Amino acid sequence: MNLTGLRYFLALAETVSFTKAAARLNVTQPTLSTAIARLEEQLGAKLFERDRKRVALTSAGQRLIPHAQAMLAEWRQAQAGLNVAKPLRRLRIGLLPTLPQVAALGFPERLRRADQGLEIELHEGSPATLQARLQQGQLDVALTRIDDLPDDVPYQPLHREAYRLAVSARNLLAVRERCSIRDLAEMPFLVRARCEVSEQARATFNEHGVRPRVLLRTPSEDRIAALVIADHGASFLPESLAQPGMALLAIDELPLTRRLGFAARRDLPAELAELGLEAAQSLRWQARPQRGLGFAH
Repeated sequence: MNLTGLRYFLALAETVSFTKAAARLNVTQPTLSTAIARLEEQLGAKLFERDRKRVALTSAGQRLIPHAQAMLAEWRQAQAGLNVAKPLRRLRIGLLPTLPQVAALGFPERLRRADQGLEIELHEGSPATLQARLQQGQLDVALTRIDDLPDDVPYQPLHREAYRLAVSARNLLAVRERCSIRDLAEMPFLVRARCEVSEQARATFNEHGVRPRVLLRTPSEDRIAALVIADHGASFLPESLAQPGMALLAIDELPLTRRLGFAARRDLPAELAELGLEAAQSLRWQARPQRGLGFAH
């Protein structure tokens, strides 16, 4: 049993709502549900009655509250009484440049909150670069695309998303849900230099005899987004990089997806691996806004 599980239990006991408790703890509901289930398994008792409409403490859950509060209070007193700084530990983190900002910024922030004695180094790289550096022991963990990771790199899936055509919400295509490659023959294109599926997309366009006019090729996701929103051209990007003012369309001939996940070097100490995985699993991935915010479905 760990103190995180008890902290999650008390938050849920106080709010009797998985939604409110997850928001208070700044974790996802699946992370909270998993922690509660693990705690129930460890104690051998059901702590909550839950269905689609309500969450209620069981008698066992009610009896646990004062014990959980006392254990957390004693731990805080012990920390204050010792007043000994933990030795710094280093965690070298690899980040995919095409991660949504909410994940790229949220991951190190959650790690710092979980362990203030952790010294964090951030590094960016392509999926192939991050994989190689994990295998060579130059990185400890990474948030990366996991579609092609080999067996000797342990990983956990976190998020799956589709690639979409992004156009301005003012563009004539914005009212549509889907389009064909042939619809894009006259469309100026903004090419994301770090797109992980650019070769597949280019090959598919060539197969259909369509060669869009490239207006700009840049590694800057912000520049791409600004130009798309201003209706200077279209771009092909994963859903999590969409912003208000864009419309997203599926391209019939390009049903591409990507899987993002948490990867670690094989010999990483279990304590650090578990710390990193818990932080990664609590990340919020940018939700896709509704049509009223300028997105197409």
